[in-house]
Amino acid sequence: MRYRQEFKVEGNPFSSIFGIIFIVLFLLGLYFIARFVFTILYYLSPILLIATLILDYRVVVGYIQWLIGLTKKNPLMGIGAIALSVLGFPVLAAFLLGKALLKKRVKQAEAEARKAREGEYVEFEELDMEDEPVELPEVEPRPGRKQDTNQYDDFFKEP
Repeated sequence: MRYRQEFKVEGNPFSSIFGIIFIVLFLLGLYFIARFVFTILYYLSPILLIATLILDYRVVVGYIQWLIGLTKKNPLMGIGAIALSVLGFPVLAAFLLGKALLKKRVKQAEAEARKAREGEYVEFEELDMEDEPVELPEVEPRPGRKQDTNQYDDFFKEP
């Protein structure tokens, strides 16, 4: 047995118009917020690029080398990437700064991990032991334990 249901919109026809107006206002608000953020990025982008060069200049050099390699490999893609880099320079400067900051934090974390693994260096004083040679007592083998003899030790015995 099949059931069939019908969906009817009854009520005020202006409710759908208010929904459309709300969506349009929401999208306009997003547009103005994005425009404001991009304007701020546009004016801050030279400062962001200088900060990136100070933190880690290799990030910028690596990006330029990537663009050159892409241009050599696929000229059309390389030219397109260069054009997008010029047009989106504010976003690119923020991205490169973020990458430099991330690399700096990774290096710090690696240094802390290496320091925890290897320990810290401590100052020491070297003692003069030339006057008194250290004599160690001879250790006798334990009773009940057989001595290990292997063929490798025979190579070092004097004939």
